[in-house]
Amino acid sequence: MNKVTKGYEPADALGFFEDISAIPRASRCESAIADYICDFAEKRGLWYRRDEANNVIVKKPASKGCEHVPPIMLQGHTDMVCVKLPDCDHDFDRDPLKLEIEDGWLTAKGTTLGADDGMAVAYMLAFLDKEDYVHPPLECVFTSMEEIGLLGAAALDVSDLSARRMINMDGGSSQDYMSVVSSAGGQVYDFYRSCEYTEAEGQGLAFSIRGLLGGHSAIAMNQGRGNALKLMARILTAIASEMKLDIASFAGGMKMNAIVSDADAVVLVPADRSREAIDIAKELAAQIKDELSVSDPGFSFSISETSVDRMMKHEIGQSLLQFIELLPDGIHCMSQEIKDMIICSSNVGVLELLPDGRIHVLDCIRSTSESQKKAISDRYEMLAALCGFEAVKGTSFGAWAYDPKSELRSICSGAYKEMFGRDMEFTVSHGGLECGELRTKIPDLDIACMCPTARGAHTTDEGLDLASFKRMYDCLLKVFEKLCA
Repeated sequence: MNKVTKGYEPADALGFFEDISAIPRASRCESAIADYICDFAEKRGLWYRRDEANNVIVKKPASKGCEHVPPIMLQGHTDMVCVKLPDCDHDFDRDPLKLEIEDGWLTAKGTTLGADDGMAVAYMLAFLDKEDYVHPPLECVFTSMEEIGLLGAAALDVSDLSARRMINMDGGSSQDYMSVVSSAGGQVYDFYRSCEYTEAEGQGLAFSIRGLLGGHSAIAMNQGRGNALKLMARILTAIASEMKLDIASFAGGMKMNAIVSDADAVVLVPADRSREAIDIAKELAAQIKDELSVSDPGFSFSISETSVDRMMKHEIGQSLLQFIELLPDGIHCMSQEIKDMIICSSNVGVLELLPDGRIHVLDCIRSTSESQKKAISDRYEMLAALCGFEAVKGTSFGAWAYDPKSELRSICSGAYKEMFGRDMEFTVSHGGLECGELRTKIPDLDIACMCPTARGAHTTDEGLDLASFKRMYDCLLKVFEKLCA
């Protein structure tokens, strides 16, 4: 079969990229790609292990003369985000991706490309297959279900891994000269409270907040964007400080890791004070709009009178309002070592009424500091108890704290400078990376991130810069040589 990438280098790694692009590999559907990797290892007589989560570890002995060198771990994930254009008939459960090249960029027709993180898988397969190069013992770790919460890395048994140095090739950067040096860990919380109702009394008022930009709670956290749930609670609290206020409904948000852009609430106030309540709300909304003029210029607030049949019992509604108003949200502390690096933040992501009648609040803490994460967690649980909510810990993921003395990072950045004449730049991720999960399991693991230039991850515009793919392949070979020197 003719390869789309024929004539481009490195031919071996690009050939493997085309091979895996023909294999469906959505998150939770990595069985076929795991089969491929295991078959690959078996045919070459390489040691491998596969687990129930479809993680695969493959080991390759060092090249001749390098047997004494400590092993290096290479790591990336096998799953991809599956997105396609509305008019594309691609079936991600069955069809191979339709690769094409335009202006030096490898893309997929009508779909995501899966360079995130097929580029790492292709590199590892090429290095495991290649014979004519200098390298230490290789421990290649192919993880699953990264795109839905680092689940494969969380399930990985690391007892077979002896490497204490790891190159991750999914660092979240869009340029090959950028290297991530830290990522946040996290703790998800579910808060629950039973809700009881009583007959409505007073004038019903319906409030809506729209037009906030929202965004990913890791990527956009430093942009000062408003959280619609927190803003709504602020407006309702302002009214409640002047008159009796009861809540009929209060909801907003869809995901724990998305800043809430829309929120709705229906409340009741004394009929003879409804105009006063409306004025308080409108005045405060105008102030909020001014506060958010840069971060959320589209903020809008609407209010109207409405009929209401029932309302939450007063003490329940008040505890809900107090809980949302006081629940920590946004940036909590910044790094004193790295400019603009967020150490700890949290996001109030969802407020909803469940079919069983319980109030549910979903929240996510992110932190590169375990002590800061614990401090916020303790605060959450104390506040929940005071407001009558049950706090339930959900998914957690490990942090990768910045190591100013990383020897591996110095070796990788030195190789890049030597080959391409420019310094590698370092950045941080406030999102979760598999580096954090692996660092939690192997506390003395020295980690560096290296990956080629790519664009449009998780979109149909996803592309891989073929020139950069060659540069980083060559740079990794140089790193191997330096490790063996």
